[in-house]
Amino acid sequence: MSACSQKDTPLDGHENYIGTWQNAQSELIIRPSGNVNYKHQEHTEKSIANQTFNDAKQSNFKAPITSFNAQSFRIGQDQLSHEFKIDQAPYQDEQGHWKMTLNGESYTRQ
Repeated sequence: MSACSQKDTPLDGHENYIGTWQNAQSELIIRPSGNVNYKHQEHTEKSIANQTFNDAKQSNFKAPITSFNAQSFRIGQDQLSHEFKIDQAPYQDEQGHWKMTLNGESYTRQ
């Protein structure tokens, strides 16, 4: 009976993705329900004629996973979506830390 009441999520079979993942620019929180919080900040600095210009860009998404396969997963829909290309699926390094690489960025699970 309890199996009938449980709702399948896009993460079924991909539980290693669940958790809080971070790097210097980003934080990705993947919940067991399939809901995701993603924050990304980029800082750039340019020097021109003895002047320094700083720029910061920030992305912040809160959305459910709408598709998931071995190559990528998507959160949100249509123009309010973000796709993560899976370069390296979650794995444990020699020190026992969980790591993965998405869209060319390395993440460590906290």
